Amino acid sequence: MTKPAALCLCVVFICALGGACSAGVRLAPPPEGVYHSAHPDFGARDDEASSEMIKAFEEMSGKKIVWAYVSWHWDKGIKFPVSACEAIRAAGAEPLVGVMPWSSLNQGYPEPEYTLERIARGAFDDELYHAADIVRSLGYPIMMEFGPEVNGSWFPWNGAWNGRDADEYGEPGEPDGPERFRDAYRHIADIFRMGGGDVTWVFHVSSAGSPSDEWNAVSRYYPGDGWVDWIGVSVYGRLKGGGLRSFGDIMEGAYPGLCALSPSKPIAVLEMGVSEGPGKAEWIKDAFAGVNSGRYPRVRAVSWWNKASRPDGSRSGLEIDSSPESLAAYREGVGNLIDEAVWIDD
Repeated sequence: MTKPAALCLCVVFICALGGACSAGVRLAPPPEGVYHSAHPDFGARDDEASSEMIKAFEEMSGKKIVWAYVSWHWDKGIKFPVSACEAIRAAGAEPLVGVMPWSSLNQGYPEPEYTLERIARGAFDDELYHAADIVRSLGYPIMMEFGPEVNGSWFPWNGAWNGRDADEYGEPGEPDGPERFRDAYRHIADIFRMGGGDVTWVFHVSSAGSPSDEWNAVSRYYPGDGWVDWIGVSVYGRLKGGGLRSFGDIMEGAYPGLCALSPSKPIAVLEMGVSEGPGKAEWIKDAFAGVNSGRYPRVRAVSWWNKASRPDGSRSGLEIDSSPESLAAYREGVGNLIDEAVWIDD
């Protein structure tokens, strides 16, 4: 594989400074308040974005969204989802592209092709440099995240499938699984930021990670402030037995650890949701009351996961209009949220 000389020089510069090239446009937190965003249900693969879907969600919720999430699956090759980004942008929202490095969409299995170590060592650089060129040619900034909910063993980029707590790779004393993820994340972020790419990078974890071993702590996976612009978390309220865990209870457990990752990076609830059932409307009311209270001052964005189906095709009940009461609670809760993006030029 060959790379342009200027890009190779940039790699040397990156390594010398210990951080990614940072020039470019980034999404900043709003001056006050919290952004309103969503996944407006882009089909079974989360990648069938259309302007109509976004507009339908905004009409239903009574509020515009700042960004819309779309998945970039690699099971059909490393082909950047240009059409999805164009559809999101045409609707007046910003694309948040979730990089999903797997050759199938099956959870709970190791990845045979797009392993973290192969990504970090440059095995797919030709495709990634091409994708980065496409992003730079879009003419507008985007957001990206690599390996969502990395602390959950349901996805193959979790450390459980990449060396767990072994210490045979990289720096001595660092668990291999999380270290491989950090290296892969940094490698991709470096590629996309070369030449002033306008990409806002997001680090995304789950509030309910697994396994619970110390080596799988969120802090082990954090790539560092030089590669991250926002820190994100998934918060879901419905328990497996059908009961509820309140948004406040979940955040009391997750928020301090998120803040400890960085002294300054803004936090987003990247996936927020609760399935239909007893107490859903009340959960929504309490959640937005907490968001709007200022109790979590580093939380500067929330994004509802409005996807109607689970990966197995069954109905999720996560939609905001799963009942009239749930929809009313949502519309009231987001009424004061911010719906216009603020960009800064680094």
